[in-house]
Amino acid sequence: MIKEQIQASYNLLKKHIRDIDEEIATYQPNVANNNIKWQLGHLILLNDFLVFETINGKNVLDQTPAKYFLWGTSPKDFDGYEPSFTELKKLLDEQIDRIINALEKQLKKDRNEPIVLKDVDVYMENFNQSIHFAIIHTNRHFGQIVLLKSMINKLN
Repeated sequence: MIKEQIQASYNLLKKHIRDIDEEIATYQPNVANNNIKWQLGHLILLNDFLVFETINGKNVLDQTPAKYFLWGTSPKDFDGYEPSFTELKKLLDEQIDRIINALEKQLKKDRNEPIVLKDVDVYMENFNQSIHFAIIHTNRHFGQIVLLKSMINKLN
């Protein structure tokens, strides 16, 4: 069932971002803390961390995208070297394939270090726990993307 939930979330997300270009993705309404591009980059980065803990054998949080999309960052941190929105959409496509192909194996593994989210009282010591949290995380940021897209469309 978890595989179907992940696939449904990613499919809905991909449907909603299909018609978004770089200009819309980087537009930040005055009332928002970030933009669609940041939301998508954050979702991809954190889901790699939650599902795999590594990218190409290296710590996800030490990767270059972390400086643009990690907790506490914002579009103000963009310097022209961050991935484009088109590149992020491609990474999203690749990520869902990697997740689905590795899911059964990952669900049985322990994490190298537990994830502790003190502010929401969440403790994840294995991938089964963090992968389930990844679905919540995906849907939260998917909702933010839909909201931002709707706000931008109303402004235009």
